[in-house]
Amino acid sequence: MNVAVVAAAVGVVNLVFGMAGLFYPERVMGLVGFSVTNEAHAAAAMGEVRGLYGGLFIVIGVYALVAASRPAAYKSVLLFLGFLWLGIFAGRAIGIYLDGNPGVLGWLALAIELAIGGALVAAAVAGDAARGTASAPRPVS
Repeated sequence: MNVAVVAAAVGVVNLVFGMAGLFYPERVMGLVGFSVTNEAHAAAAMGEVRGLYGGLFIVIGVYALVAASRPAAYKSVLLFLGFLWLGIFAGRAIGIYLDGNPGVLGWLALAIELAIGGALVAAAVAGDAARGTASAPRPVS
């Protein structure tokens, strides 16, 4: 597994998601099944989408691209980003358990979140294995 390629691919995907959220919040809301029910709150709803689906995903993408430049130096960043995605996956999975079938797009999102999170964590771990640094914990002295 080429850690830099995985991190770069994840970075680009996150940047695309983030740009969509930032510049096309109405489309993102439609994609995830949200709608503005009170026009007095439309600006707040758009701001929420631009912030979370836009700004947050752009920052995640930038960090993944930075980590791709030197994966060994940014292993903790790759792990953190992977765990963020796995957290999204876990939240959605709990939602499916509690709320029921989310439909095709919900299941697709669940699979994407698991794939991205798993790929980042695996890339960080594989980077250690490739360098021969993955080892048993050292005894405390």
